[in-house]
Amino acid sequence: MSHTGLLQSGPLYHGRSTLMGIYRCKSRSRAGHAAVHTAGRPKRASVQAASAPAPLRLPTSGKFETYRHITEDGWGLELVRQPADELPSAEMELQQRVGSAPRPPLLFVHGSYHSAWVWQEHFMPYFAAHGFDTWAVSLRAQGGSDCVSNSKSSPILVAGTLDSHAKDLSDLIAEVFPTTPPVVVGHSFGGLILQQYVQQMAATPDGPGLKRLAGTAFLACVPPSGNGSIVGRYLRKDLLLALRVTWGFVAKSFIQDLSSCRELFFSDDLPEADLRRYQALLATCSPVRLIDLNDVNRQVPLPPPPPHAPPAFVLGGEDDKVVDVEAVEELAKVYKVAPIVLPKLAHDLMLDTRWERAAFALEAWLEQLKVEAEQAGA
Repeated sequence: MSHTGLLQSGPLYHGRSTLMGIYRCKSRSRAGHAAVHTAGRPKRASVQAASAPAPLRLPTSGKFETYRHITEDGWGLELVRQPADELPSAEMELQQRVGSAPRPPLLFVHGSYHSAWVWQEHFMPYFAAHGFDTWAVSLRAQGGSDCVSNSKSSPILVAGTLDSHAKDLSDLIAEVFPTTPPVVVGHSFGGLILQQYVQQMAATPDGPGLKRLAGTAFLACVPPSGNGSIVGRYLRKDLLLALRVTWGFVAKSFIQDLSSCRELFFSDDLPEADLRRYQALLATCSPVRLIDLNDVNRQVPLPPPPPHAPPAFVLGGEDDKVVDVEAVEELAKVYKVAPIVLPKLAHDLMLDTRWERAAFALEAWLEQLKVEAEQAGA
């Protein structure tokens, strides 16, 4: 598989890129990442070598490559890749002999107050070890992606809208996966952005940047009706819990309060050492809000996916205090698939104590896609 415009990752640097003609300077953002401010805006989306440093602590397993995707309006998005591990020669020979379909690349999309690092801990190493080329993006102003300086001359309060994030996703897919459609895996509000991308794809299925996907996977995702109905249900079920969760997001109390961080995102038995480490990473990766909630409320409920939408997978956690089981069931019904709800799994299921359960379920669905692709090509 070729990746147009990709260069090998390199260290943060000063000066001019002779390839892109972009002046890039090193400065420190409020999130603690080195922010890259682009002076000369390119006219097209592209991907180039990374210049932002790694998050606070990366997992020790696996080999990661870091790139930047430059959007059409010049924003640099952090893009992390872990290539698929080489399969044993005997297995490769068997696949070639039986004409086995190749595994699609995976693109992971985070939700609010998160960034690409959440996939590097467990999911990217796991799926790379199982033969998948894995990628994760940090959306605008999140993680190591560009965030306009919070100076008086150019402040931003929110990273984008449903439409702008979906357009970024569309451009990135067209640039990084020009010939091999990926499976896109969205979490939380990242899943709502993925749903909006599917709608854009439906409107102009052959339009520029709106590439067909091999599949869409929704993990603990905000449903097409938005998060308003979720809040209403929690208010009726447990008023105090609903108020704590709401305050946790509004005031970002999970940054300072360990118990709030656990209640919002993790199971009760997540080891405290992991909880503290995740809390420190969460505190650094979202200097501004990911999405304009007023825009979300104007657009929901999103229409159902078109008949030619790619295959879908919907999974949630029984102990999720952010996206409840009813929301998981709503999304699954709209996409006409059976929901998978796993016990003892909280909202950040890719990091939680029993993350393997979610990975196993997703892998089983991916293998089924592979079987269906082989049958279709027979």
